Amino acid sequence: PCDLAVCFISEPYKNLDGSELVSHIQDRLPYRVLIGCSSSGVVGTDREIEMQPAFSILAMHLPGVRLYPFCFSQESGNGLSSSTELLSGLDLYPNEKPRFLLFADPTTCDIVELLSHFNAAYKGLPVVGGLASGAVMGATNKLFLNGACHGEGVVGVAMTGDVEFEVVVSQGCRPVGQPMVITRADRNVLYELSGKPAVEVVQEVVRSLKGRDRELAEQTLSVGLAMDEKHDKFGRGDFLIRNIMGFDPGSGALLVGAMLHVGQTVQFQVRDAETSTEDLRLRLRQDPSSDGAPRGGVLVSCCGRGQEFFGAPDHDIGLIREAKGAIPMAGFFANGEIGPVGGRNFVHGYTSSLVIIR
Repeated sequence: PCDLAVCFISEPYKNLDGSELVSHIQDRLPYRVLIGCSSSGVVGTDREIEMQPAFSILAMHLPGVRLYPFCFSQESGNGLSSSTELLSGLDLYPNEKPRFLLFADPTTCDIVELLSHFNAAYKGLPVVGGLASGAVMGATNKLFLNGACHGEGVVGVAMTGDVEFEVVVSQGCRPVGQPMVITRADRNVLYELSGKPAVEVVQEVVRSLKGRDRELAEQTLSVGLAMDEKHDKFGRGDFLIRNIMGFDPGSGALLVGAMLHVGQTVQFQVRDAETSTEDLRLRLRQDPSSDGAPRGGVLVSCCGRGQEFFGAPDHDIGLIREAKGAIPMAGFFANGEIGPVGGRNFVHGYTSSLVIIR
């Protein structure tokens, strides 16, 4: 018997019956709470298996830890209108300092809105997880919670008591050019930076770069939103990375995957395998914010990472073992990764989101 079982299964298994799967787990591994989802690939303590049949499970004894499993259907999750409703629905309050694991179906859950409610209700408390990616294989996404398999919505578990989360979120980017201030924006449309049309600024930044940086900027340029305006200098790790979704040559505006506001500091970012490797190494070297021996870890890596991106197998889990040792791990390749940056929880892309449970 165990307290918490976290499990992930890849969708190349033919005719997978999720309800039968969780029933089999219950028979062989009695648990207090089971949570997980389907994916395009899974992660274990020392391996990453992509686009092949594979199953990963982490079973933990958690003495002194209280577990609160929860589930939102598409209707109930998207119907939450405030943080107050979330607090009432979970019947769990900030003074209990809950930590959350959360997995969602990206096609039926407005995860951005849901995380905004978590950020308001549980300020500064981490939510770690990701979006099921079984649909990448042409299958229906599956979410597991205790003895049930869900095809929509969100499943999660809150932990309180004798538990700490050491969270590492590696967005895999580095800044190029100089920080600039938004001088005109409307929702996610960026019109002006430092008084100049945004597209004109992008062109200037790209022209200023040389060699490999210029190639990357032409292919993978993203926007970094400063998470703390009090900094005198900004560097890697100080930004929330968001994609450029398009541009309007007529107005000189950029469409960005985030809500923007005037006065916000931004800096353009580039990404490649070398940068992503270096960034994850740097994040893993930081002193942990929590004490106690590791009980286990959950790794959520983007489907856009892995062997094809890095040119070698087992990349992220290999770096974690190199930095942290052989911690028992389970994880999966996600269609969006959830984790905190600057004390607020976001859904990311091309990111590795790791939690070590202590």
